Amino acid sequence: MKVFVVTGANKGIGYGIVRNLLKLVKESTIFLTARSEERGLKAMDEVLKEVGTMKDSSIDLKFHQLDITSEESCKNFRDYLDKDNYKIDVLINNAGFAFDVDATESPLVQAKSTIGINYYGTKMVSKYLIPLIKDEGRIVNICSMCGKMGGYYSQDKIDLFKTNTYTEKDIDDFVEKYIGACEPDNRTVEGYPCSSYRVSKAAEIALTLLYHRQLSDRKIRAIACCPGYVATDMTNYKGPLTIDEGTVTPLYCALNEEAPSGEFIQHCEVSTWLT
Repeated sequence: MKVFVVTGANKGIGYGIVRNLLKLVKESTIFLTARSEERGLKAMDEVLKEVGTMKDSSIDLKFHQLDITSEESCKNFRDYLDKDNYKIDVLINNAGFAFDVDATESPLVQAKSTIGINYYGTKMVSKYLIPLIKDEGRIVNICSMCGKMGGYYSQDKIDLFKTNTYTEKDIDDFVEKYIGACEPDNRTVEGYPCSSYRVSKAAEIALTLLYHRQLSDRKIRAIACCPGYVATDMTNYKGPLTIDEGTVTPLYCALNEEAPSGEFIQHCEVSTWLT
């Protein structure tokens, strides 16, 4: 029995990933998690109605509340899985956030919120769930082409991640220096882009590749991927891809035996992110 965990799965790409997992896998337990219990349970009912008879009877879909920015929530989910002896085969870190391009919040407010969810939230939920991942399991972090660094950062920022020796503290320092440059606004002077979303996703890619190094002895694959520009509420439904099309690369990373660890994957192929 395989166990899949999908964060931020009550809507958008996360919902689509759960929907297609229900069609593709057998003999599995899939955890649809969401910050809101009400929205998560509603999503679970909806996806089961959508999939209907296409779902194999050997699949068990479960909901659990999970706010990746809450340590208590992450601990509660970890404890629930541990108590019931669930060991994770694939953790799909999909939960994320982006401000609208015309948002009026200050750069500092946007930076703290966006990085707090996309980087620190992903890091926190991973910290609690990685010990429950089976050897030879997978972590798939849903990142973005916006995490690519070439042309948006000073060379010293790019060089930091060109080595295979950078640490978690180095990534923390990278995002904290960006936050510190928001007020007064010295972001471009300090070698950063203005977009806090770009910074959060670059940090998330770097974190994924760090996990690849840290977990290699357990043969756990850690893969960062871009689902593409998908029509979801996060993009104000402007993306050209449907949700199903946006799940293709994440599902390749989650299920395909050829999906390589320690890489950034776009269009189901390895893509450079530093140049």
